[in-house]
Amino acid sequence: MSKKKDSLYIGIDLAWGEKNPSGFCVAKPSKNKLKILDVKLLNSIDEILDEILKYKDYKVHVGVDAPLVVPNDSGNRDIEKEFNKDFAKYKISMLPANKKLLTKYSPTIRSVGLFDKLNELGFKRDYKHDKVIFEVYTHSTVAMLWNNHEILPYKRKKGRNTEFIKTQLDIYKKYLLKEFYSHKILKEDLSTLKGKKLKDYEDMLDALTSAYSIYYCKKGDAKFYQVDGLDTFVTPISKWKVYVLKCADDTLYTGVATDLDRRLDEHNSSTKGAKYTRVRRPVELVYYENCADRVDASRREYEIKQLSRKEKLELINV
Repeated sequence: MSKKKDSLYIGIDLAWGEKNPSGFCVAKPSKNKLKILDVKLLNSIDEILDEILKYKDYKVHVGVDAPLVVPNDSGNRDIEKEFNKDFAKYKISMLPANKKLLTKYSPTIRSVGLFDKLNELGFKRDYKHDKVIFEVYTHSTVAMLWNNHEILPYKRKKGRNTEFIKTQLDIYKKYLLKEFYSHKILKEDLSTLKGKKLKDYEDMLDALTSAYSIYYCKKGDAKFYQVDGLDTFVTPISKWKVYVLKCADDTLYTGVATDLDRRLDEHNSSTKGAKYTRVRRPVELVYYENCADRVDASRREYEIKQLSRKEKLELINV
């Protein structure tokens, strides 16, 4: 592995207090998947820093499932306010992050301490740098990318017994197998786990998802949320889009897709392209909008199709 060229993706499911371990994962891209180099549980911030520093000669992207910048004494940060508004349609929300709440678990806010130390080592909230760090949120990643825009209920909660949790974790594990090459953690027999071991396993899966989040958001559909004017938290958003194509005969075609590049290629060179565009090639993408889900995309597609050509051109040129 070339240290100067290759990127590594580190996921941390950081425990808010010092009594519980944190999930930690290191992965590298290989073709269209991630290869797990290491996944484990760590206890202290110093242990986490030591593990990250092992890879100091590489391009390192760190995704932490915990609040990294907490300027407010109470209430919600702007991140939670904006995220909860955006994701209310999916019934997904973030817990408040503030100094009063987080110092109940530790005299100092562990995640802020980790961020400050990594910031001193050159980690920035910007994908343009070789050392990158962002907050991520496993629930929104799982929902947006794999679980049909719904929360996967794998966290322990009143009314969820151990067998139910195991069933959900098994679903979670299968989702991760689509994105990671096979590894012993993804072959774990959940029937043998209970109590703390089951919780530890959940934390390590969350570390994998945190690593995948920071990897996906570098290249995929993502939204950034800010603190003090700087991007701080990033999450995948819905892949669904409505788009408009300009055809070779100057007519306009409207459709929906989850992968615009693939769909444009199909319209131009495949029998999978729409019947309308197959006889009007080449076509070019002139407009698209992000949509909340398939239903929202189909609704917006219908609205655009009802517009006159003049109105469509006005939309495209906005």
